[in-house]
Amino acid sequence: MIHGRGWTTLLTSDDLDDWRLRVGHLLGPHEIRQADAARGMPFHHRIRSASAGPLKLVEFRGGGSFALERIQAPDRAVLWLPSQGVVEERVEGCTLQPHPGMGLWIRPSTALVGQIQGHCGGISIVVPTALLAVDDQEGYRVDAEAGPMLLNPFSRQRSGAVVNLLRVARQLVQTVASGGPALQTLTDSLIEQLQAWDRVDPWSAGRLPRAEQHCRDAEDWILRHRHRPISVADVAAALHVSQRTLQASFRAERDMSPVEAIQRLRLWSPPP
Repeated sequence: MIHGRGWTTLLTSDDLDDWRLRVGHLLGPHEIRQADAARGMPFHHRIRSASAGPLKLVEFRGGGSFALERIQAPDRAVLWLPSQGVVEERVEGCTLQPHPGMGLWIRPSTALVGQIQGHCGGISIVVPTALLAVDDQEGYRVDAEAGPMLLNPFSRQRSGAVVNLLRVARQLVQTVASGGPALQTLTDSLIEQLQAWDRVDPWSAGRLPRAEQHCRDAEDWILRHRHRPISVADVAAALHVSQRTLQASFRAERDMSPVEAIQRLRLWSPPP
């Protein structure tokens, strides 16, 4: 739970219809149907909101089991940052499962079916489409084939951009809660990163920074050996670097420790 100034409680309810109406106002048109397995499972959710300049932050937290069918409103995109549980999203037959520590970037006009089971929580950063336009003449445009993007810190595609984006988003949430003076700077930084989200990975055409190369090599090695116990010393020895160097590389490029990387790769990866 996020504590501090700036947050307003919009709804605390045991009524699914009350929650549905509020979500529709915040995120756009949608339909909700309670899952068959949820009969008898108590529903209780709370919604809070805060503002960061032109961005709206919405915290969802509660329990229940239901499916949420919606089309993301054309005038706003959403960056979802889960903090508890898993909200499974299905888009054109593809299933996305953002875990705590990940994120999900939902572009305007995307059709989704979300499955919520049990207790879950997180924060949606609602971004007006007008803020995403790089060119004032053309407005915001995205590839027609592009759908939501799962922001996984371990992804080989734009991994540096993913880590930076998630870091700024988390800092923004904390700054709203504390009322810090850096709120405007973080808001501008997040908008700039989202504007550039569909551009080419700046590392794809050149040599990787040393710390990023350490992280990628370590992740490859961890995935190949995840069926057995692994220590940070094992990974460092395999890469022929010191444990201190490995720690510094993961802190700089993944915003986590090598121990956390080992744990999360095992959790998010299929069995060998």
